Amino acid sequence: MGKTIDNLYFEAYYRENLAVINLKSEVFSFITKLDESQVMMDFIREAEHDHDVKGLLILNEPGCLGEKAYDDFIRSILGNIDPDDEKEVPTFQQKNTRFRQINILNRFLRYLAGYHKMVFSGINSVIVTPFMGVTLVADIRLASPKGAFSLAHRKYGLHPTGAIPFFLTHYLGHSKGLEIQLSDRVTAEEAFRLGLINQILPDDDFNRNCIRYIQGCLNNYRSTLTMTKRLNNFKNRWLQEYIDHEASLMNL
Repeated sequence: MGKTIDNLYFEAYYRENLAVINLKSEVFSFITKLDESQVMMDFIREAEHDHDVKGLLILNEPGCLGEKAYDDFIRSILGNIDPDDEKEVPTFQQKNTRFRQINILNRFLRYLAGYHKMVFSGINSVIVTPFMGVTLVADIRLASPKGAFSLAHRKYGLHPTGAIPFFLTHYLGHSKGLEIQLSDRVTAEEAFRLGLINQILPDDDFNRNCIRYIQGCLNNYRSTLTMTKRLNNFKNRWLQEYIDHEASLMNL
């Protein structure tokens, strides 16, 4: 197995046959930086090609993907916000930063959508719109009782990035998926009822509870896991077309 990583933004390590990424802090800044985000991408690639690894788990520290972190980031690149101004597209003072955020996040989504090994997501607190897509691209999604999805983009007149429309309409159908996109928040309990979350696990030592649950899923022949995953990846062949469509609408 490869080396472990521990920096300002995330920690990456191995637990037996599982590669783990734990997002820590400054994640919205991280997702706009090519060099730093490449470090994570390299770890994800190495885990995929490591014969001893059967799956990848992405976790988050409470608050690092929450509404305050998102608000601080958006306000830093959007500039002054007038809640009574309903112009068609908000104006970004740092447009290049916004475009990098979308492009780098979509790069991760494309790669994870075609990942040859099982991808798991652990939702340890509120996750806002952009990173909701990183959760929905996973094969199996776990959450603590405090976990939730926040459609925070609506507060700023922005569209849902992170391929949220693609995933929600695929999982829930057009009408329900659109209804969720126009709501404020989806709690862990509601997400479980909708099938967006597989299990709600105790938040006492949540990371360890996730790893314990996942080890049960990975207790299959390697060939079974590999072929099952590759067959299920077939549904994601339209994701690239969706990303290209979003890019054309935004002139990326």
